[in-house]
Amino acid sequence: MINYNLLHTNFSELTKKLLPRGVKKEQLATIHDKLQKEKELLTIINQQRAERNQLSTGLQNAEKVKLLKEKLKKVEEELESLQEEIKKLISYIPNIPAINVPPITEGNRLIKTIDYEYNIEHSLTYEEIARKLAIVDEEKGIRLSGNKFIIYQGLGCQLIHALVNFMLHQHQKENYQLFTLPYLVREQNLYNTGQLPKLKEDMFKLENSNLYLIPTAEVPLVNLYYNQIIEENKLPLKLCSYSPCFRAEAGAAGQENKGFIRLHQFHKVEMVRLVQPENSYHQLEEMVKEAQNILHLLKIPHRVIELSVAELGFSATKTYDIEVWLPVSKRWLEISSCSNCEDFQARRAKIRVKDKLGKKYLPHTLNASGLAIDRLIAILLEYYYQEKDNRLVIPEVLTKYFWD
Repeated sequence: MINYNLLHTNFSELTKKLLPRGVKKEQLATIHDKLQKEKELLTIINQQRAERNQLSTGLQNAEKVKLLKEKLKKVEEELESLQEEIKKLISYIPNIPAINVPPITEGNRLIKTIDYEYNIEHSLTYEEIARKLAIVDEEKGIRLSGNKFIIYQGLGCQLIHALVNFMLHQHQKENYQLFTLPYLVREQNLYNTGQLPKLKEDMFKLENSNLYLIPTAEVPLVNLYYNQIIEENKLPLKLCSYSPCFRAEAGAAGQENKGFIRLHQFHKVEMVRLVQPENSYHQLEEMVKEAQNILHLLKIPHRVIELSVAELGFSATKTYDIEVWLPVSKRWLEISSCSNCEDFQARRAKIRVKDKLGKKYLPHTLNASGLAIDRLIAILLEYYYQEKDNRLVIPEVLTKYFWD
């Protein structure tokens, strides 16, 4: 949640920063007006309380005190209702972009490209290879659950588990604490991390329940510290988890979204950090390198892109995407998204840090895919398939995570 005090203190500057994010000026003006009204009501309440306290000292003022209490109750109820309206309106306002985020006019900014030599001796796309190797069964996935669900079998199943263990092992070596978490979370948890209410159409909700399937392990990882105070000497907190992820992918259709690319249920390893505000952008750079390291170990060509303000996620102030080149499909494919949310999620989730002097402040939260597993399988198929023997060469760094 943005610090809405900024709407009081610097409305015009905040408007300039949020308009490129798709926020309407009218939205901000409505919030600003309601905050002004809130301020007026608080002044009236304080005046009436002072008057009530003064009158209550004399028995002859009993009738006046009674009338004043009734008036005060009405104003307090009006204030409570207004504050609920303000909270709802603010819940649809995204985070403020960082100062150096590329503007819309520039578009996404290429940061670096990393090449590895490779020799592709086939002309098959990952989808064609997957069928030849029989590692997935899309028809049975559709029969069981409908479109955008696939079943991994045989080598495909082994690939999923090998990649999960490989990535968790790498991130544990980078001092991340590993977690196995619930895949169902309460609505409040999704609000805390910014998926709700704005992205509700992309969520899967259990009927007659307050529970949602998680869209990413970021949600339960951040909410491990919901409404808690963390001792400063515990920072940075480095958290990591594998989970299936569930997204409705509302509006996603067409050829680009077939195969492994956009599924209702997919697999991902997620990294989250809770850090001190003064070094959060340095920590973001570290997380990008940690995500890249998986690709380095697998010798996969890739590039790092800094997203423009128009493409930032709802909670993010700055985001780097890591994209991998598919050599036969001839396209770049996002494999990781690494974001700094500053104190946006911490404010919503009421996560605070206490320093050695006892002063409390909001930490910054960061998240990064480390990596998206289904897409990584698609990439490995195009780079490591041998058509002559109809087999997939397993990269050396993965071999110890396979069983015979």
